[in-house]
Amino acid sequence: MESEKLLIVGMMGIIIVVGLIVVASPYLFLTPTDGNNDNTNGSSENIPHDADLLDRSLEVPDWNLLMSDDSIITMHELRGKFVIIDLMALWCGPCASQSVELLEIYDNFDSDSLIIISLTIDDAETIEMMAEYKADKDLPWPHGLDTSDVFGDYFSVSSLPTLVLIDDNGYFRWFHPGFWIESSITETLSQMMS
Repeated sequence: MESEKLLIVGMMGIIIVVGLIVVASPYLFLTPTDGNNDNTNGSSENIPHDADLLDRSLEVPDWNLLMSDDSIITMHELRGKFVIIDLMALWCGPCASQSVELLEIYDNFDSDSLIIISLTIDDAETIEMMAEYKADKDLPWPHGLDTSDVFGDYFSVSSLPTLVLIDDNGYFRWFHPGFWIESSITETLSQMMS
């Protein structure tokens, strides 16, 4: 009788562990979705980190992004300006530190030439949560959702924060996974803008 109980408990433990792995796998491994996103201009595979992407001619698709104020930003409406896309999540400690670095950039660059947009890649986070985060941190730039995981999938984002720089002609120019200090971002932006 005791051995039967141990066997049942052991089987239940295995079922629970397998179930947890199945449920958690989308959060552990950020993989592209079934192809519903329009990743025009070919595959994003093998995009180098921290290198100018201009020679790859990766034009930004006209993705629609839902912002925390219920507005929609389309990527094509941002042409003519340089854009920093900050891919983050509310639970991410380094993402909060990245916001401090981005605030320095926001204060030092002309808002007519540079736009910063923070997007959560966590599908469980809502526009209401993003609005509260933006207000609590007193961050002046738009915050929203990586709608349909367009950026996360395109760049196969596997670490947070991740920054994507877009030039004023609407081309992806820089992809930096991980925390990035203000002085290095500023130097990269200055080179792009010259």
